[in-house]
Amino acid sequence: MTETPSTDSPAAASETAPSAGSSSASPASEAQVVGSAAARSAEHRRKSMSTRPRDMLISMAVIVGIVLLLLLLVPRPNGLPTHDVNVSSAALGAGPSVGFAPSQPDLPAGWTARSAGLETGTTNDIATWSLTYTTPGGTYAGIQQAKDVTRAWESRQVTDGQEAGTETIGGVEWVVRSRNDRGTISFVNRADDGITTVVTGTATEAQMNEFATAVAAVLP
Repeated sequence: MTETPSTDSPAAASETAPSAGSSSASPASEAQVVGSAAARSAEHRRKSMSTRPRDMLISMAVIVGIVLLLLLLVPRPNGLPTHDVNVSSAALGAGPSVGFAPSQPDLPAGWTARSAGLETGTTNDIATWSLTYTTPGGTYAGIQQAKDVTRAWESRQVTDGQEAGTETIGGVEWVVRSRNDRGTISFVNRADDGITTVVTGTATEAQMNEFATAVAAVLP
């Protein structure tokens, strides 16, 4: 008669218990692996976030350096370009249109002609001789001269300055139409031959008197 081993016997226990060399991982080991991977990922993100601002700053510094280098290498002019104005040639060309010989004052050194020519788009479309100067002090003075003008044309040239009596400058009578609120001095000569000459500018009173005297000497 054969005996069946009892489940309580050592042999049965050895058959049912897992061997010590089994390859299956424990829950604790799996948790360690997952935790290590998460830590490495977090460290990578931290390094990546700290590197981006640094890289951006380095890139900006390189760009700024290149721009500064280009600015140093590119030649720049010392001042605004200037050009010579041929007043005589401009007056000769404007004469037939205005109907008289335009005034060309003889001024001392320091006065620089900056524009000269015929203006046709003025108030009432009156053909006008326009001549402007830069004064020795760096301000502006100019002549607007036309024949058979309107009051609207004259008022436009003096920026609507009101008449404030007359002055004799250079032996010629001028109507004062200055705009003191704008720092502009204006004199108007209304000649008997129908030619009106306006002298106006932002120069000092002494320089404007000097300018009007020079213009008076060459009035048509």
